[in-house]
Amino acid sequence: MVFSAASAVLFGVTPAVASRIYSMGGNAVTLTFYRNLMAVPVLLALLGLEGVSLRLTRREAGLLLLMGAGFRVTTTLMLYQSYLYIPTGMATTLHFLYPALTALLCRARFRERLGPWKLFALGLSGLGALCLLELGAGTDPRGVLLASSSALTYACYLIGLDKTALRDMHPHKAACYMGLLNAAAMLAVSLPTHQLRLALPPAALGLSFLLAVSTFFLAVSLLQWGIRLLGASSAALFSMLEPITSVAVGCLALAESVSRRSLLGCALILAGVALTALAGQRQAVEK
Repeated sequence: MVFSAASAVLFGVTPAVASRIYSMGGNAVTLTFYRNLMAVPVLLALLGLEGVSLRLTRREAGLLLLMGAGFRVTTTLMLYQSYLYIPTGMATTLHFLYPALTALLCRARFRERLGPWKLFALGLSGLGALCLLELGAGTDPRGVLLASSSALTYACYLIGLDKTALRDMHPHKAACYMGLLNAAAMLAVSLPTHQLRLALPPAALGLSFLLAVSTFFLAVSLLQWGIRLLGASSAALFSMLEPITSVAVGCLALAESVSRRSLLGCALILAGVALTALAGQRQAVEK
């Protein structure tokens, strides 16, 4: 629970930092490229200190390619691109369709039992997310589509971490290979479109490195540990703390206004997360 919640808080800071990098000349492709590539040396150093082998089986390599370049990089690119069309808070809220999608896909594909408490918690959190969503007449449908699509690909990514051989892989090792694959995918995407801007100001590069370390080095690893201990659907519910963090950081750093409706949404999300935690403790005691 702690790992999943901490990961969500770290990810929640991302929109504010991304908006700052965009104002310095960056874009979604550039930020995704740097965010993945800059984390690799840090992760390699940690793996060397821990004595973890970098060897992969053919099956593991295929899964990393699918989950990393197929789902993870697509999620990040679509979400970052949506920030150009709609407010960061709205984009993050739409992205947070993924806990519901994760639970439904686990139920449909793996026959996971959700239980009344988890369903109720999911309903509370979903209602809270809707309260944070403020669609207006000027809302760009491209941003809505991109942010919503990122929810589906991220749900597939979480399920892949939980239901495949990647579940037992060392988190830093998985993050390191995904960083390399994602950076290579972004480089390939940028070649025909010329969207990759390597010459960013030092401040933008510094913020990109900070984002890389806080997300890939810490948040991704914490999330993988959380999924290993809780399962994908429960870890996704704890990740609902991310939009609350995003709203708070947007208010403090970007001077975005917070309505009573948004505050109600945050309260409902917190109630859903707290209910999931209590239900998890009850199951642990019964065992």
